[in-house]
Amino acid sequence: MGLSPVRCVDKRQHCAELCHPIPLATTGYSGSIPACNYLEASADAIFPSLSNSRKQVIRVTINKTISTCCLLTLSSFAINTAAFAATKVAFVGDQGTGSNAQAVLSLVASEGTDLLLLQGDLGYYDNTASDWETNLVNELGADFPVLTVVGNHENYEWSTYQRFIKQRIDRVPGLSCSGNAGVKAACQFKNIEVVQVAPGVREVAGVSDDDNYEQFLRDSLSASKKPWRICSWHKNQNAMQTGSKSNSTGWGVFDACLDAGAMIAMGHEHAYSRTFLMSNFENQSVVHKSSEMTLEPGKSFAFVSGLGGHDIRAQKRGGDWFASIYTASQGATHGALFCTFADTTADCYFKAIDGSVPDQFSLTLGSQQQSSSNSAPATSDSSAAAPAEEISAGFVFSRSDKEELRWIDRNSSGDMGSVWISENCAQQMGGVSRTGNWKSLISIAPKMDSIANPCTVSTASNRLPSPPPLSPSPLPDTNGFVFSRTDTTEFRWIDRDSTGALGNIWINKACAERLGGPSQSGNWRELNTLAPGFDAIASPCNGATSTAAASTTSSPFTALEEGYVFSRSDKQEYRWIDRDSNGDWGNTWIDEACVDRLGGIKATGDWKALNQRSPGFDAIRSPC
Repeated sequence: MGLSPVRCVDKRQHCAELCHPIPLATTGYSGSIPACNYLEASADAIFPSLSNSRKQVIRVTINKTISTCCLLTLSSFAINTAAFAATKVAFVGDQGTGSNAQAVLSLVASEGTDLLLLQGDLGYYDNTASDWETNLVNELGADFPVLTVVGNHENYEWSTYQRFIKQRIDRVPGLSCSGNAGVKAACQFKNIEVVQVAPGVREVAGVSDDDNYEQFLRDSLSASKKPWRICSWHKNQNAMQTGSKSNSTGWGVFDACLDAGAMIAMGHEHAYSRTFLMSNFENQSVVHKSSEMTLEPGKSFAFVSGLGGHDIRAQKRGGDWFASIYTASQGATHGALFCTFADTTADCYFKAIDGSVPDQFSLTLGSQQQSSSNSAPATSDSSAAAPAEEISAGFVFSRSDKEELRWIDRNSSGDMGSVWISENCAQQMGGVSRTGNWKSLISIAPKMDSIANPCTVSTASNRLPSPPPLSPSPLPDTNGFVFSRTDTTEFRWIDRDSTGALGNIWINKACAERLGGPSQSGNWRELNTLAPGFDAIASPCNGATSTAAASTTSSPFTALEEGYVFSRSDKQEYRWIDRDSNGDWGNTWIDEACVDRLGGIKATGDWKALNQRSPGFDAIRSPC
């Protein structure tokens, strides 16, 4: 039969076209339908009697026809070529395989999505991986671009999920990944770079919760030629979600993405939340509270999109750094975050399956991000102008886009590297010699954390010439000192134990400040090299009072002046009690491993006793 052209707008290809009616006899449905009409309505409205698999055959047929139509008629229309660069991405997490998960996938298809990013927790239960893949095929098609990261609930069948995703990646033209897909990989699709890591995921066999993910993020993001960069992982830090999730990932991965100006996509908490534009995630420092955000090194945002189909949870915490919160407390239903990434701008919105849109915002790439497809951009920083070959001696580098000091020197291979140092160390090394932003730093010293801290071992050994006696006073007059870990947010007190050997013990920030602040810094390996006696000494700030508190649960509350562990007698639950930023007493949930790290239980009581001691519920951060 002759086909008459029908003028319409093909939303999937973002171009004006002549789209022809498509004969559907080969799909098991008689008649024909204008292709673009199909895109204007839902499959259920047009083909109410067909199965999902039949509808998918029609969808694939229409998409292929429209693609051919676009190629044949480009010469007849003035097409904005920039529009072809736009890539629409859906962000979803915490799915399951039931009807709600299917509804979200249907929404993803109807919104004209080009790529689906899943932030973990896929099928949840044993023997559901095949059902999960079937949902993808029925709603999106066998060749639809999908990437996923591993979540804690992939403790069932992760190898099967990963096999499905790898096969899909191989089938999709233009989608590629290097590394361990879903765990530690760098993926590219059109104008987007997605770096996948799995910090804090310890429940899945073969997946490490700490596999130098921060450095992998830094290396992958700095090497990327794509203008839009997305960090993707499953778990959270407590302050970056609205429920009761504890600190799981550490702040290092957040810093790595922030330094590159990359947005951060997470799941885990079954809700939706988004931060404002941030300059420091750990301290929750907000750049501004506008819905128009510019991404550049040192400025980014993070979100949790965990309404993929599983249960929806109520809000347990908040903060003035959140731009949008959508939980059961706000009447949330399931949905996804959608972002359309053009050349230098992106429009984003969260849409629920009931059609509501609780959040909308826009993104713009900073000038450095826009030039990322070239080599390291020119900069006015004097430090960037000097080639690495001219630098023959170590020096202190101060970052201009973030409050951070780095020691720069050649590593054992002769390459320029850098390592974090404290302000005291910077002063010991002669003060700041060069200043620049993140791009300047990596152009001078691309090998992050590949050299030793110049202030760690040698100066520490000079500080402790002889075993000092331990004093029972809260602030002992010893040669001990505060050690700050560079690979996580943690302070340790280092001193000699009763045998004269060097040991260390965890202390909180208030204790570290009382003791004069960090004198040395380094990573976990450097800590153990310096003071191998882990938890072999007493805390200098609460040793005396905690012993007294442990002997009785009726001790007055004022006897405990530092943070301590509280065990509820009416429920199996542990809470960390300490003063918040205002000096008021607060508490937060901690797990059993954290209890052991903090020296065990110091007080016990029921819910009423907990609230009498520390009325600020979830007002402080977990120390672990």
